[in-house]
Amino acid sequence: MSANQNDELINTFKSMLKAKEYRSQGELVYELSQKGFENISQSKVSRLIRKVGAIRTRNAKNNIIYQLPGELLIPKVSFAIDTIVLSIKNNGTQIILKTAAGGASIIARVLDSLECSFGILGTISGDDTVLIVPVDTNRIDGVTQGVADLFRVPSY
Repeated sequence: MSANQNDELINTFKSMLKAKEYRSQGELVYELSQKGFENISQSKVSRLIRKVGAIRTRNAKNNIIYQLPGELLIPKVSFAIDTIVLSIKNNGTQIILKTAAGGASIIARVLDSLECSFGILGTISGDDTVLIVPVDTNRIDGVTQGVADLFRVPSY
């Protein structure tokens, strides 16, 4: 499976979990096959569940279902998120992003939700600082510039 097909599968899987309640992995396999993803096995669905962080929980009818926890969804705020970010720079191995006081956590969550498309391995946030670890340090300048462009701040 190519990287684009894998990304499409992950995005479709997340959309399915947000849109409907699934009580078994078999239901997920069937729905994916209906959406054009052939040869998806139960073990592949199990790996997808782990990859997207889906959990089994009870719904209002007390049925056990799969869903994405709220913390993994992209946060929604009532103001322009790019007004929080003040600066971004890297030292060749890691990226430091400075925010207004108390803004680091929400920025880290946004970046964690975009990790694959931006080349981000992970983030750690404090009160006003986000440490961004790139997947590949050889591409750190591109990751830094991509994040800078996203939040409309200059990179140093």
